[in-house]
Amino acid sequence: MTFAGFGKQTIMHTNKKTLPITSFMLLAAAVLLPACSTVTVDKQASAKTISAQRGNIVTDNALSSDTASALLSAGLNEQACMQQFDLCLTQLSDSMLNKHYRPALAIFAELHYAKARQLSDSKNCRNALARPPLDPYYANAPLSDDDAKTQQKETDLCLTDYQARLFDAVKYSYTYLFYDSLTHDFEGTEQNTNSHRAQNRIPNDNDIQTQDIYNAASNDVITQIYQSTENANKLMGDTTVEYLPITSTKRDNTDEAAIANRSPLKSKATDQVKVMKVTVDNYNLDIYLPNENNYLQNAHKQTSALADLSSTYELRLSGLNSVSKRPGLGISLVASLDDRYTTTIRQLLVASLSGRLTNEDKNTDDSEPSSRIYPTGHLLLTGLIKPDGNSVLDALSSRKLDIHLYNPYQTESVNILNDNYPLAANFSAGYGLWLSENQLDGVGYLNLITRQPDAQLPKLFMLEPYDPDKRVLVMLHGLASSPATWVNLTNDILNDDKLRDNYQVWQIFYPTNLPILENRYQIQQLINSTYQQTDPNGQNRASQNSVIISHSMGAIIARMMLSDENLIDDLDKLNDKDILSSNEKQQIRNALKTSFGEDELKERFELQALPQVDTAVFLSAPFRGTDYADRWFTRALRRIVYLPVGLVKTFTDNLATIATQGDLAQNPLGALYLQNGASQLSDKSSFIELTKDITMNERITYHSIIANNDADITKGLAQTQPNGAKIDLSQAVEDNSGNETASVDVSDNTETSQLPPEPLVAAVTVNDDISQALTERLSDGIVPYNSAHLDGAASETIINGGHSIQTNPQTILTLRRILHKQLQE
Repeated sequence: MTFAGFGKQTIMHTNKKTLPITSFMLLAAAVLLPACSTVTVDKQASAKTISAQRGNIVTDNALSSDTASALLSAGLNEQACMQQFDLCLTQLSDSMLNKHYRPALAIFAELHYAKARQLSDSKNCRNALARPPLDPYYANAPLSDDDAKTQQKETDLCLTDYQARLFDAVKYSYTYLFYDSLTHDFEGTEQNTNSHRAQNRIPNDNDIQTQDIYNAASNDVITQIYQSTENANKLMGDTTVEYLPITSTKRDNTDEAAIANRSPLKSKATDQVKVMKVTVDNYNLDIYLPNENNYLQNAHKQTSALADLSSTYELRLSGLNSVSKRPGLGISLVASLDDRYTTTIRQLLVASLSGRLTNEDKNTDDSEPSSRIYPTGHLLLTGLIKPDGNSVLDALSSRKLDIHLYNPYQTESVNILNDNYPLAANFSAGYGLWLSENQLDGVGYLNLITRQPDAQLPKLFMLEPYDPDKRVLVMLHGLASSPATWVNLTNDILNDDKLRDNYQVWQIFYPTNLPILENRYQIQQLINSTYQQTDPNGQNRASQNSVIISHSMGAIIARMMLSDENLIDDLDKLNDKDILSSNEKQQIRNALKTSFGEDELKERFELQALPQVDTAVFLSAPFRGTDYADRWFTRALRRIVYLPVGLVKTFTDNLATIATQGDLAQNPLGALYLQNGASQLSDKSSFIELTKDITMNERITYHSIIANNDADITKGLAQTQPNGAKIDLSQAVEDNSGNETASVDVSDNTETSQLPPEPLVAAVTVNDDISQALTERLSDGIVPYNSAHLDGAASETIINGGHSIQTNPQTILTLRRILHKQLQE
């Protein structure tokens, strides 16, 4: 077809009809358009571009742009590739003409993982997880024998294929990531293994995507391997497990060894111990654990504790101010131990209503402090899979994979093919699981107001396996509270590399209805017992320079544990103020002596400072009591705070008899043991009268953090001591017009320009020069400044806020500064 001209000329057709030339050109263009490739350029948000570049099968459930482009360049359709996977890989390999094979490893790793995910979601593989039919008369009736055999065969083939693709995804991503250290033995490739390393290559999107593939595939392998060792109906089929004997230097006291968490084998705690051999189809997997008691004692089949593995990929931690992570290689896991201690509101209510302990509690002798020391029940692990082989081809063809599970607290980096790599960790995961399954806040409050058949004695929780080389940080909560009150502080410590590497946290959970003297005695026994069991000779770093952080009632107890005063010398002063007869006074003294015995009475009244502790921080501490405890609403509350007579009865029936005589419990001496803890916080109580002026051991460095609920007073303090003031930028300040923030017009210097509102003062570190007029007005609404202040403190910080300042960001920041300073000194 030719064109004779333009304009009004026409083209002759065989049917002799004519069309205008312009109409013909439009028709021709319409016919030709589908055969043309049209490229258009539109603008889009940079975030979308970055997301498209960095997304892959793990993050977006779609192939990455590099893998998708490789398929298109080879003329391969993604869906067809998944259907004929082996043929697809062959054709794709033939299409890659570039001599640099490293990008190809990343592409094949993603394709193998994509295929594994497709198989895991398929009907045949899912049949391995299906429950047997419940009712033979409906649609889910059991299959016939022939159909069942056919289905099982298809399921087995699917599982075998799934496992192979998953293992291949690990191997291809592994060889890509550690290309620098592996001998690259593909034909025609460069033999200089250091060539890539010499370029100091900046990690690109492909590196991040392939690390995602390695982590995701390793996560699937590790979690499913542990599930399959206990349950045949899992995606890892045809699995056999062999538990290896562990020859250890076992000690006589296994409980002591568990708490101390020593290295059972004659090597370092960071060494890896082979504990299990798993065969999956024709693959051999060796499992390694850290050389620590807490891990190895749970490695055998009879305990099956490490079978309960949770990947942090599958956990969403809410309620924490932040999640403490360490970037690096590997999968963060949490192993929940079978014998871990848990406490719930239901357990407490059942015991209270039934008037008896549960069977589980009956089997535990809580009178011994050692029975109330709880090593962490959630072990942190970081998992890595290492294919066997020192060359790329060896690693890709290997049927042997080593699964290494590390303690991320002890091991910060791992050596792979003679290069060190940082080890990933999620330090909040175990702590978050512990808080979520223990209803500590509710139990702490109900411990105060419910009648218990027997008193709940203090408990000590270790938040990580005992480390002899890390200082101990003891946290002691206040009235009607629990260790949950320290959630933000604990998490911020875990998130601070310096503090996490140098401190381990022990949290005390105690019943705040007990008389405070008894609580002090029980808590100090518990702490002493823990130090004794973890380090009998007191030689470890963990037995030196310990720190106690305490709030409210806990601070009163902490100060007594750091004092060497003999309170028995002051008992007669209390007797002089009561109106009881000398006979009644003597009766109470004799009852106390008979109840505890002379030696135990001395242990309760003769204070002795903890030798391991050299630093203390007191938060909102009512050292001289508070009149808040005597106001009408708190007096009403105190009437429902029960003294657990059962506890007193465990010592003797004599004191229990006095407790039922009413008036005798109101005299100053009797009130020391016959008043509950809440009542003893009154500034008029005999307990406060006895303890308000005690002094601490001179070797103790102590700090006070005191709350003030009047922002104007805090501002006044900041004006007198500006160097110690911290401005509150945690929230916007409303201006006079009611807006959250005032606008600032800096376009000119006219009178319409406005300045932002003056921010509040968050905290002030003060010295001894505070005027008496200010100190008399300072209070957190419950505890006045004059009750919380201690002369001789290394630092005193006033926090703008109410009594519960332990959650205040400024309080936590102040505590972290104190801990950093202690490490420097």
